[in-house]
Amino acid sequence: MDAKFHPAVVAIKTCDLERLRALVHADPSLATSRSSTSHPTLLQCLVLSAKDAPNKLEMAKVLVNAGADLNGPLSACASCDNVEVAELLLDSGAAIDGTGGWSPLEEALYWNSRRMIDLLIQHGACIQNLRIAAGLGRADLIEAFFNPDGSLKAEAGKINWPWGDLDVIGKSNFDAEGRQSLAAKFSSWTNDRQSIVNNALVYACIHGHLDAANLLLTKGAQINVIPGGFDYAGTGLHYAALNGRRSMVEFLIRHGADVHIKDAKVGGTASDWADYGKQPELRDYLKSLL
Repeated sequence: MDAKFHPAVVAIKTCDLERLRALVHADPSLATSRSSTSHPTLLQCLVLSAKDAPNKLEMAKVLVNAGADLNGPLSACASCDNVEVAELLLDSGAAIDGTGGWSPLEEALYWNSRRMIDLLIQHGACIQNLRIAAGLGRADLIEAFFNPDGSLKAEAGKINWPWGDLDVIGKSNFDAEGRQSLAAKFSSWTNDRQSIVNNALVYACIHGHLDAANLLLTKGAQINVIPGGFDYAGTGLHYAALNGRRSMVEFLIRHGADVHIKDAKVGGTASDWADYGKQPELRDYLKSLL
């Protein structure tokens, strides 16, 4: 973060509540202003960097009470499964469905933050589009996003991801190379029916929802396509393997998933992703099929 935030960042990382309180009391803008580098706000820094701090709630309250933005930090909580601070933010007025085209629930589904998914659903988060319905395994709602002729309703939504659209990416704190890479990926998405359905299939695979995956396949989802909407872009098999979804892996292979396909970022097979996800049995199973 920018230099003005550095003493407060040190206080957060060392769990020094009184030091943080004194710094914010002396300069309330520490809670309300944005950094031009790294984490955009101090509260987001706390959410992500002090997730396991024993006094994280007390430190978060210092920033919340000083007027910190709540909505960006709520999405940050969703990315790292920080349910304790998320509950504080929701109780303090954070928008449960976000304020833009990407909701905290989508963030939690993208990163497989299980406790945050449960928390947001319990608090009434909306199932706004096809990928959310797929990620939650709501086959009834998946069906409702299709017209009788098989076309998608507008409510099914367009492909999106945590890094936002071109305007958001352009204003982000990533370096020039990072912004260029993200912008190129975003610009490559066609957002036609096929692409949106393929994207939703991956969400069903991440979370192991066999009925949802099967329904999407009947709707034309392509099992061996690497869809848009992901940074580490892989097939549904990659994501099922990463997250230890053995039943989903076997289901996908029975339906023709190709274990030889490599992801589009680091060139790994589904077996490699299982290894990265610390799923040794799935790694060895997939490797035996190569």
